[in-house]
Amino acid sequence: MRFRVPFYYNDFHCITDKCNDNCCVGGWEIGIDKETYDKYMNLEGELGEAIRNSITKNEDGDYCFKLNNGQCPHLLDSGLCRVHSELGEDHLGVVCSQFPRYTEYFGNIKETGIGLACEEAARIILSATDDFSLVTSEIEEEPVEDSEYDETYANAIFNARDKIMHILDMKELSIHERLAIILELSDRMQQFINDDDYEGLEESIKCFDKGDIESLLLSINTIYEDGGYDSLTQTEGIRNIIYAYEDMEVLNDEWEKDIQDVVFKFHESLSEDEYFIYDTSFFSHLKGRMDEYKNLLEYFVFRYFAKAIYDHDVLSKAKMLVTHFFIIKEMDMAKWIDKGRNFTFQDQLDVIHVFSRQVEYSEDNMEILYDAYIFDEIFTKENLMGLLWIDRISL
Repeated sequence: MRFRVPFYYNDFHCITDKCNDNCCVGGWEIGIDKETYDKYMNLEGELGEAIRNSITKNEDGDYCFKLNNGQCPHLLDSGLCRVHSELGEDHLGVVCSQFPRYTEYFGNIKETGIGLACEEAARIILSATDDFSLVTSEIEEEPVEDSEYDETYANAIFNARDKIMHILDMKELSIHERLAIILELSDRMQQFINDDDYEGLEESIKCFDKGDIESLLLSINTIYEDGGYDSLTQTEGIRNIIYAYEDMEVLNDEWEKDIQDVVFKFHESLSEDEYFIYDTSFFSHLKGRMDEYKNLLEYFVFRYFAKAIYDHDVLSKAKMLVTHFFIIKEMDMAKWIDKGRNFTFQDQLDVIHVFSRQVEYSEDNMEILYDAYIFDEIFTKENLMGLLWIDRISL
């Protein structure tokens, strides 16, 4: 089987007790897989008894540890794990040994990355200076039998993902312009997919070049100037996007506080002109650090875009890039104001950490967003394109 990981994957190592909000202390549910549960049931000694007494079941009937004030009951005062310290890594459950890694299988391809909910993983991802690339190796693992996997279609999606990564690396364009191009390309791809025209899909990806990008940018600008996009103002459009994120189940109090802070600061207290001034000032403050947004978007592309191989929905993946960008930018701006118009790299990591925990680590929350992308009017391609072009003026 081919094993593919981002170029920064092997840079990750758990920083254990140096982590400020890791999976042991952040109120996370710590699941226990069946194989590990059986080990714990047969474990002798005082530690074995302590582990068994700390196990409970969640609402779905799955085994997990009973948290103590939001912390794992086996976390030592030193910040280290007692199970790992006394029994070794082979006695950790899948959740503990793999986090923050995530894995997807596509036929004979296994892709693994590291997730933003881990602050050390986020630091590595956002501080990367190289263009995005994948490292491929061969591993001794049998491919998963999958009758739904279409290799020809999958290769078209992988090629499209490569094209999108290339677009994100076009630093001569603003982040907004790059997102607009990706949104248009994904919309074109979606039309071929809906028509089951995979040959047309492959050809459209192959032929999408720099000339298409230049003409597309000109076309978008012309449509915008002619009033062809939605007439919502910048603050109205972003506020409508926020509604979908507010509909999600709240997984931690910090998220709820932060998103309401955004609403109050920008969408209940400021006029459109005042918001524009804040937006412009914030981007001016971040001048020279826009690669952090680029790296963030590349992470989302790698982690989610290829899921279209199974759900056949590339357009929603592009919409997700746009809306995640807007929400994170709003959270960044709110923190920038709170910090006296100063926004450090650590502040960015703090925002990303809260966002990722809330949005990425709940299938129900992700489903709420994808439903919104399909059914809510604000998430049409035209509305999002118009909003990108309005916000682009801030740069």
